[in-house]
Amino acid sequence: MSLRAFRSRRARRVIPFGLFLLCWTCAAHATVIERIVAVVGEQAILLSELRDRARPFLLRMEQQPTDEAQRAAATSELYRRLVQRLVEEELEQKAANRSNITVTPREIEDALSRIAQQNSVPVSRIIDEAQSSGMNEQTYRQELRRQLLETKLLNLRIQGRMRITDDDVRGAYQRLVLEERKQLAFRAAWIRIAAPHTLSATELKTRRAEADRIVTAARRGDDFTLLARKFSDDNSTRAQGGALGQLKPGQLPPSLDAVALSLDAGGVSEPVRQGNDFVILKVVSRDESQLPAYQDARDELSQRVYMEKMGKARTHWIDGLRRQTHVEVRL
Repeated sequence: MSLRAFRSRRARRVIPFGLFLLCWTCAAHATVIERIVAVVGEQAILLSELRDRARPFLLRMEQQPTDEAQRAAATSELYRRLVQRLVEEELEQKAANRSNITVTPREIEDALSRIAQQNSVPVSRIIDEAQSSGMNEQTYRQELRRQLLETKLLNLRIQGRMRITDDDVRGAYQRLVLEERKQLAFRAAWIRIAAPHTLSATELKTRRAEADRIVTAARRGDDFTLLARKFSDDNSTRAQGGALGQLKPGQLPPSLDAVALSLDAGGVSEPVRQGNDFVILKVVSRDESQLPAYQDARDELSQRVYMEKMGKARTHWIDGLRRQTHVEVRL
């Protein structure tokens, strides 16, 4: 678990709606130094709390080479996201209070020790890194407390309902494969069977049946090059056995490009309707993948799928808490 930059809000008190704290600089002028940015039930979230939470992120943004307009837009988006996070934390705290769930100082110490152990550094190094990101030790410990509290709540409300199947994990692996293939060049060949839309329904059915027979032959091991030379109606590639040469993702028509991404090296597609033809596509080879084998990646993927499902379940749970509580954002 890597160190994340967080910022805590200060202890809050209930403030009547619309109250502003004013700093009087002179008898005739007043400057607003505080206001309410959100209300959760009877609890007010203050601008100062939002600014405290934003400070480490703003520090990093100041180090980026951006112009004033970009920085202003990024700051506005940061405040928007953080105020929603503060609202969620208040909802979670209320739920914890109702269920008598707390986090002890010992649990915070244990969590800090685990983080240090996972990063193979002493606890003091973790604290130093937190301070370099713009927060003090107390603030970092408060953030750990929030994370532990949320974990306890999720374990109580959600975890027992979570099931991770092999299909879930294989699906996650396949998504990684497809994502990587979008960057990998490949060699392909095709067979085009002319089937203009002007043909009768019976003639189109006959052409489709011919394409299906070619696919069956190619998949059982018949030489695709010879099949293309014998059956393809594409004059520009028939003599070369349908070879299209080296391609990058996106160079084929969209419908064929999607099929190419789905095929393993050596794979032959079903007939695909493309213009006036049925097209049978073969991926001859593809640049080498850098992904680990499925079995090697399975444990990590299981954890990733679990976290994704927990995230969705958490969102659903938080939405339920929102419906049960008056929430007003004034940012």
